[in-house]
Amino acid sequence: MSKDLSAIRQIRLGEELRAWRLENNRTLSGMTASLKGWSAGRLSRIERGLQPITAADLTTLLEHAGITGPEREDFESLLATGPPQQWWRDLDYAEAITPAFAEYLALEADASEIRNYFPSAFPGLVQTEAYAKEMIAAGLDSPNEERVEAGAEVRVLRQRRLTQEPRLTFEAYFGEVALLVAGDQGVLAGQIHHAIKVAQYPNVTLRMVPLSAGRPGILSSGVTLMRFPDDPENGFAFIEAVGGMLPRRTGRDVRRTERAIARVQRCSLSPEDTIAALERRLEELT
Repeated sequence: MSKDLSAIRQIRLGEELRAWRLENNRTLSGMTASLKGWSAGRLSRIERGLQPITAADLTTLLEHAGITGPEREDFESLLATGPPQQWWRDLDYAEAITPAFAEYLALEADASEIRNYFPSAFPGLVQTEAYAKEMIAAGLDSPNEERVEAGAEVRVLRQRRLTQEPRLTFEAYFGEVALLVAGDQGVLAGQIHHAIKVAQYPNVTLRMVPLSAGRPGILSSGVTLMRFPDDPENGFAFIEAVGGMLPRRTGRDVRRTERAIARVQRCSLSPEDTIAALERRLEELT
């Protein structure tokens, strides 16, 4: 996992470019007018973090816009660590990965810490391939067999962040209902066995929210909070919704997500009691 590639810096750069453009009353078309190889659409994608920009292209854009001195240096410093990592682009099914999911994957690959909660399933970074297939197949978009296979493989590949350096610090919460619902009892047993193993990694904290926690322990959706080594004070929050995870980048949304996860934490079992609960359920299944 290369430290030279940063998704968070690429996205911050796009946000800063857009902020400068709006503060200076410049339109997308006005910023790119008569600039060879540029268009309003391309600049829009860069501002939204959907398209990377090279150092040479950034220099061209800044010169064209008349941005000089310390202000220009601030923009260039955001690109100092290069474009976002896209480890999935060489996979056979890379074209099936949506721009929104690609953004999530790039941020996940760059994050130093992730905290998340899923009310009715084991978190993706803890799932076995068989369990992942069950979960993906049960999605609202009714994916075909090829998409299920591809999605499960990507989910398993993502788990390298837990074992390869620099290791991700992962704190995950799941609802007890995950132990009770399964399309196949054997798949569930395999999933629980794997979760017990992963829960004992030194960089992983896995905690269950029991049904006895009642309403205070239930959120209306899953949430994920990511933090990054080159921007530890800020972060990205993702809220589970129909069609995927919606990004929330503002400080207010990040703080709201922190409070939601803190509430879930207060209602959850300790890591040790979680493992004990998993072991009891595994005995029942086997």
